[in-house]
Amino acid sequence: MVKIDTKKCTGCGGCIDICPAIAISMINDVVTVNNDTCTDCKICVKVCPMRAPAEV
Repeated sequence: MVKIDTKKCTGCGGCIDICPAIAISMINDVVTVNNDTCTDCKICVKVCPMRAPAEV
C-alpha cells in the first residue's frame, strides 16, 4: 500500500501521470491514492523527486 506524505508533496503531478492503475489523483490540491485500485507497483515512489509516496 502507498500513502502520500502531504508535507513532502509539492503537487507536481508526476505520480498521477505515471500511475498505470490510475490510482492517484489530486482532490482539493491534495494528492491522494485510491488503495482499492493501487497495484502497489511503486512506480510513483521512483518518479517522485520529493519522495512523497511511501510504503505503509
